Amino acid sequence: MARTTPLRWRDIADDLRRRIESGDLAPADGTPERRPLPAEKDLEQHYRASRNTIRDALAWLRQQGYVVSEQGRGTFVVRQPDIVHVTLRAAELGLAPGAVSSEWYNRDAAIPANRNASVSQVKVEVQEGSKVVVRYLQMKSGSEFISRHQEIFLDDQPWVLQTSFYPLEFATSGASRLLLPRDIPEGAVAYLGETLGYREVGFHDEIKARVPDENEKRFFSLGDSAASIVFETVRTAYSADGDPFRVTVTVWPADRTRLHYNDGKVPMDVLRAPGRASAENSPPTPDGDAASE
Repeated sequence: MARTTPLRWRDIADDLRRRIESGDLAPADGTPERRPLPAEKDLEQHYRASRNTIRDALAWLRQQGYVVSEQGRGTFVVRQPDIVHVTLRAAELGLAPGAVSSEWYNRDAAIPANRNASVSQVKVEVQEGSKVVVRYLQMKSGSEFISRHQEIFLDDQPWVLQTSFYPLEFATSGASRLLLPRDIPEGAVAYLGETLGYREVGFHDEIKARVPDENEKRFFSLGDSAASIVFETVRTAYSADGDPFRVTVTVWPADRTRLHYNDGKVPMDVLRAPGRASAENSPPTPDGDAASE
């Protein structure tokens, strides 16, 4: 029977999204990270819709990160990464992954128990701090800092970039191991407590979303679509005297990461499986996560 009511652009977008998520239009395993979408004129014929309606549907799919368009080449479906739900500051729950080196502050985050995290060798540099680092460590512009950088992998796939900054004077005041390009087995915070008396009693987080730089694009295999952004968390640790003594900048790819915080009495199933419990009881959104996230 011929269709009597024209399809709306959202109906077409939802159908294309469904076909992408079912695998009908998605890149197959073992193939390149993207797959050409049928040409606009073919979509017009398939859905019996106008060109403007098709273009509105494709624009929505681009905004959601399902496709990218290149002038003169067409529109391509991009591979949808697995979503990783991360709980920040979860040590008191006993959920932090034990497989991760202590140099990565695993007490600050918990990942699903069935995922394996690993870290690269520590890269150490002495450099001037950015405006953010200078501001949060309450230092003067032009001050020098020790930076300790690591790449973090989840199931051997690039996952997180993390850099911690410490005043350079820490190394000359007794915490010289900060300058060594290797892990600190007891953790840098514990080490600073033993050597300099800094014991963390609190922290402050600043979180923002931004466009990735070229190194982040390379590491996370990000493109130029609307979904190709990163979360940047800047965590400042404070001592009992109210002195800031460490700033940790962590970069997460936003297309595959959901960050969670817990406060007060939260059901254990939510603590142990963030995102899953709420998703089971909420209407699905286009990326398959709970609508409340």
